[in-house]
Amino acid sequence: MTVLATVSPLLTALAIAVVVTALHRRVRPQLAAALLTGGILGVAVAVVPTLVVLAVGFLVHLPFLGGGFEWCRAALGFHASVNPWLGAAAAMTLAFGVVRVVRSVRAWRRHRCAEAGAPALVTSDDWFAYSLPGPGRRIAVSSGLVDALDGEELEVVLAHERGHARHRHDRQLLVAELAAGLVPPLEWLRRRLRFALERWADEEAVTAAGGDRERVAFTLAKVALGPSEAPRTVAAFNGLGVAARVEALLRPQPLRHEGFWTSTIGLGVVAVALAAAVQAHHVVALVVTLCPG
Repeated sequence: MTVLATVSPLLTALAIAVVVTALHRRVRPQLAAALLTGGILGVAVAVVPTLVVLAVGFLVHLPFLGGGFEWCRAALGFHASVNPWLGAAAAMTLAFGVVRVVRSVRAWRRHRCAEAGAPALVTSDDWFAYSLPGPGRRIAVSSGLVDALDGEELEVVLAHERGHARHRHDRQLLVAELAAGLVPPLEWLRRRLRFALERWADEEAVTAAGGDRERVAFTLAKVALGPSEAPRTVAAFNGLGVAARVEALLRPQPLRHEGFWTSTIGLGVVAVALAAAVQAHHVVALVVTLCPG
């Protein structure tokens, strides 16, 4: 097995995902979110095993550690040593990725809420509102935001967050956060997914406001101008792409040829999945060696 053969599925999956998901604004936010989540998962499945293979292929040839990895050499087919720079980079990426994943999981668990209830009022001068992750589907709102908005504006914010909570967007955000932690280039796709989820919740707020898109856009712009701070792992009202979201609310564009763009993105996600499947045989060989019989 050559290094090129090992890296090819990784590069293929990542390149396809980055290119096709750039079309996400040409389809409905709900559909875009589903396709982006699929693309993120596919890339992660392709990349993480590749990093493991490269890291282990590097470790088996280290002078003092290699003897403990003889079983890996037969399983992975690394009879020639991996480029030390490439192997070391893979090992370091995995190590730092695990640290980032642990931090993200801890942050997610701190905000997780399993019990349903009324929106929680947080004493803070910052302006924020976000849906808490977990099956409780609760919303947290700062006292500063409540004081700054009138009744109709506050209802827009709550409707937006109810949309996040109702559809459990926290699960997609967590998947993207963990994947981007392990595979830093996936940060591009994570931000695209977050934008799609925010646009989805914006449209939920429009429906709750009786179709008044201007009210939702005005409220979003107003909240964005205030002092705000929200955790990275939650779906916040003014979380990402405020200017583009306001424009989409005030100037909704007809979705021309949505079927074509959906098929294009869908085929790209399938191609990512195929690349991940090609990479999977390396992991299968490793598992078979570890678990004989």
